[in-house]
Amino acid sequence: SHAATIEEVITEITASRLTERGATRADDRLSEAAMEDRKREGYF
Repeated sequence: SHAATIEEVITEITASRLTERGATRADDRLSEAAMEDRKREGYF
């Protein structure tokens, strides 16, 4: 990030489309609801 002020950080965060984890979690690559699906199936 090149943000130098709190306002710039907030602007970057609100414009971001990725979650904090990004797309690095395997479930995120399967589908947006993959973790919820696994919860329903009793995985957790």
